[in-house]
Amino acid sequence: MNVLVRGRGKLSVTLAALAMTLLLGLPGLVTADPCEVADAGGTVVLPPVGCDYLSADEVHVIIDGLPPNTTIEFKPIHKDFICGAQPPVPCSEAIPPGLCEGPGGGLGGNVDCFGSTLEFEVRGTGLLDGFNRLLSLPALTEVHTGPRNPGDPVQTFPTEMVALQASLFGDPDFDFLQITAGSANGLPSPGETTLTQQANGNWQVDSFFDITYQIDFQGAPGSVLGGMAGSTTADLQMASNLNPCDVVDNGSGTIDLPPDGCEYLSPDEVHEIIAGLPPGTTIEFAAIHKNFICGNPIGTCSIPLPGGVCEGPGGNLGGNADCFQSDLELQITGTGGLAGFNRQITVQMDTEVHTGPRNPGDPVQTFPNTMFRLQGEIFGDPDFCTLRIRAGDQNGLPSPGHTTLTDNGNNSFAVDSFFDITYEIDYVGCPGSMLEGFGGTSSGTVRMQSGIPVPEKLPGIHGEWLMLFGLILAGGSVAVILRRSAVRT
Repeated sequence: MNVLVRGRGKLSVTLAALAMTLLLGLPGLVTADPCEVADAGGTVVLPPVGCDYLSADEVHVIIDGLPPNTTIEFKPIHKDFICGAQPPVPCSEAIPPGLCEGPGGGLGGNVDCFGSTLEFEVRGTGLLDGFNRLLSLPALTEVHTGPRNPGDPVQTFPTEMVALQASLFGDPDFDFLQITAGSANGLPSPGETTLTQQANGNWQVDSFFDITYQIDFQGAPGSVLGGMAGSTTADLQMASNLNPCDVVDNGSGTIDLPPDGCEYLSPDEVHEIIAGLPPGTTIEFAAIHKNFICGNPIGTCSIPLPGGVCEGPGGNLGGNADCFQSDLELQITGTGGLAGFNRQITVQMDTEVHTGPRNPGDPVQTFPNTMFRLQGEIFGDPDFCTLRIRAGDQNGLPSPGHTTLTDNGNNSFAVDSFFDITYEIDYVGCPGSMLEGFGGTSSGTVRMQSGIPVPEKLPGIHGEWLMLFGLILAGGSVAVILRRSAVRT
C-alpha cells in the first residue's frame, strides 16, 4: 500500500500517519494482507476489530521545532480497536455499551466511536542520532460513514474522520505530545471506503482518508528533547490495502522473484530471545525485511547470474534459483533485567531460494520452494560482538515451502508464499554493553508466509523473503504470506 504525503510540515506526516491510521477504514497502512472482517448481516461492523495497521514504506519525519538537519522519524502501528472503552469515547451519537457503531452522523449512514492504541517506533537523526523509543498512545476517534446496501458484493461509501485525539503526558522525553484531527476540530478529513466480499464470506476493507491534522509537542527537561517544542498542521492521504505485495508481470506471463519493492514484517506476535539470558528477561524483536538487491558478490550463488539479475534457471527443485541481498531491519527491546535496552539494527542478508517449475501464462501458478541459504551477521556493534543468523538447506537447516502466483488481471500477480524455516542464531554481548556476559546459540523452526493476516497487516511487508527474518527473531512458530488483491488507483 502506498501512503501519499502532502504536507505543510513533516512532523505532521509522522504522527498524522498515526492519527489517520486510527480511522475506521484504515486497515493496513502497510498491511501484509488485506484486512478481512467477518460478515455481519451482509456487511461489516466498523472499525475492523482485529486488524493492525502500519505506515507505508515512506519514512515519516518530524522537523518542526528541531535544530537544522535534525529529524525524528516515526514508524507507526495502529491497533487494538476497543468498543465501549473506559473512560467512554466521546461520541456525537448514543451507541449501546460494548459497540463501536450505530446509525447517525453527518453522512446519512453510521457513526463509529472507538478507542485504540497508537504504537510507534521513534528514531532521531542529526543531533538526535541515537535517540530511539517505542511509544504507545491511547487514542479516541469518531468516524462518520455514508449509506451502504447490505448484501451487495461490493459496497462503496463516503467516510469522514470527525474527531481524533491521542495524547501522552509525563513521558521522560515528551512532557506533552498530542495528535488532533477531524472536521469537528476544524481539520476536515474526508475519505471513502469499499467493502468487497471474499469467497470465504468475509469482507475486504479498502479505505482512504485525506487527513488534516495538528501535532503539538513539548520536550521534557533533562531529555535530549528538552527545550524543543512546536505545533505543526499538515495533511496527507492514508489508504488501506494498497500493498499486499503486488508484482508486475515481467512480460512472459509470470513474475521475477524475489518481489522487488515489497517489504515484509513479522506477524503481530512478539518474537523473543530467551536463551543465554537471566530468568524473566527477554529481548524482543520486531523485524522488517526489505531492499532486495540483485547482483550478489561472486561465489554466493549456486548458479551463474548476469549482473543485476536475481533469478535464473537452476536449483534443486527443477525450476529457478533466486540469489539476492537485502536488509533485515530489527527493532530490539529488552525486558526484565534488560528493561530500557532499545536498539534498531540492520543486518545485511545473503539469500538463495530455489523454486519448482511453473507455467508462465497460467492465471494461477503454484510451485514448491525451499530456502537454500540465508545468512548474515554484523560486526563492530557496541552491543553485539557477535550476531550471526543462518538458515537453509545448504547450512543443514532445511526450510521447505510453497508459492502461489495469482493473476490480478491488471498486469500484476498476487504472491502467496510460505517457508517452514529452520534457523540458527549465534550472539555474544559486548564488554561495556548491557548485554555483556550474555551469549548463546538458538535454533528452531518458524513458518513465515505472505498474504495472510500477518496482522492482518504488514508489510506490504511480507513474503517468502520475510520469513527469513522471522526466523532470526526467535525460535517460535511464525506465519507470513504475501497475497495481492485489488489495488485502489
